[in-house]
Amino acid sequence: MPQETIIELVNVGFQYVGSEKTALKNISLSIKKGEVVAIVGHNGSGKSTLCKLFNALLLPSEGKVTVRGMNTCDEQNTLEIRRRVGMVFQNPDNQLVTTIVEEDVGFGPENLGIPPVEIRARVNAALESVEMTSYAEKASHALSGGQKQRVAIAGLLAMQPEVLVLDEATAMLDPKGREEVLSTVLRLNREQGMTVVMITQFMEEALGVDRVFVLSEGRLVMEGTPEEVFNEQTLLEESRLEAPAYVQLRDELIAAGLPVLSTAMTCDALADELGRLLTQKG
Repeated sequence: MPQETIIELVNVGFQYVGSEKTALKNISLSIKKGEVVAIVGHNGSGKSTLCKLFNALLLPSEGKVTVRGMNTCDEQNTLEIRRRVGMVFQNPDNQLVTTIVEEDVGFGPENLGIPPVEIRARVNAALESVEMTSYAEKASHALSGGQKQRVAIAGLLAMQPEVLVLDEATAMLDPKGREEVLSTVLRLNREQGMTVVMITQFMEEALGVDRVFVLSEGRLVMEGTPEEVFNEQTLLEESRLEAPAYVQLRDELIAAGLPVLSTAMTCDALADELGRLLTQKG
């Protein structure tokens, strides 16, 4: 059964007011229900501009963006589109609006006029989903960066979106915080079927997704599975990107004559491959 399309862009272009440069050029893509996709590209490639089109924070200069068939340029659709497509931004401190965790998570539903009993149920469910229940009554400012981003995600979950868009949401975090956020969104996809879009500068984060979109100079230059994309070394270099470190290591092992499978792209997969080769040699 074909997957439902949630977000679709057709021949989309975008240019900021007052700028002579076109930020996005002729972008066509679709995001399906239940997918995890990554959007990668060099600095200034248009990644963040693109993701802001997904929930009508920006409107296309040309072409068409739809969410569940709703045109983002129709103002009547704006609130519903933003409810369906939640965004987590780079700086966690800019997304927390109250001093207590549970109050922050309930802020969005409260503004919608949802009854207090339902708000409480949503807050509890959202905090449980991001494994932050024990922090419900803690001060938001005392949390680590990774924990703050998980609270920001919980605040979106309380609004019951269909899509989570992470706009370089791990860029300001240490490795532990990055892992906390990444594992949280992948678990939400796995357990709840949440559609996830990750804009990231860390190529390793794109290894566990379903599809990767590569932007360069405002154009979509490549799309495919992580294996397909990260095996296109020439195109990556032309886009001023490098393959993830473990993919580079795999290629070095293959160049050295070791028969490592081309599908080995993660630490665990490479370890398994080396173990297999050692067993065969023994």
